[in-house]
Amino acid sequence: MFRRARGPQKAPTKQLVSLRLDRDVIEHFRASGDGWQSRMNAALRKAAKI
Repeated sequence: MFRRARGPQKAPTKQLVSLRLDRDVIEHFRASGDGWQSRMNAALRKAAKI
């Protein structure tokens, strides 16, 4: 199956970063299925109290 590449964002709201996290933390979020990066972002936002 052919998968199309996404085009550039019209109004970029997120920034790509490189971040080292403990393996068990990543496995915890990935185990919850698709959308794990968004859930991780929400958890970080909550911890930062933004």
